[in-house]
Amino acid sequence: MKSNRFVLVLVMFSVLSCVVLFGINGKNSKVEASSTKEKYYTSIRIEDGDSLWSIAEEYAAPGIDYKDFIMEVKQINSLSSDTINYGESLVIPQFK
Repeated sequence: MKSNRFVLVLVMFSVLSCVVLFGINGKNSKVEASSTKEKYYTSIRIEDGDSLWSIAEEYAAPGIDYKDFIMEVKQINSLSSDTINYGESLVIPQFK
């Protein structure tokens, strides 16, 4: 009787371990797949009425926080403020 119980507990532990390991591994593979996109940079011309926020809304990749996108754009373009001017060019990050 004790032997059957031990085998049952061992099987349940094994199944639970597999579920946990494969569940975590499946989540990680999704993250890896989305992070394998190739990053490149392109230049855009600022139109009348554009703001860094409206540019982030238009160009940020899905799942990218607009604030993070704006911070990167400011860093790439050496902007010390959020002010951008009509007719200027901005380099922005993109993903393929």
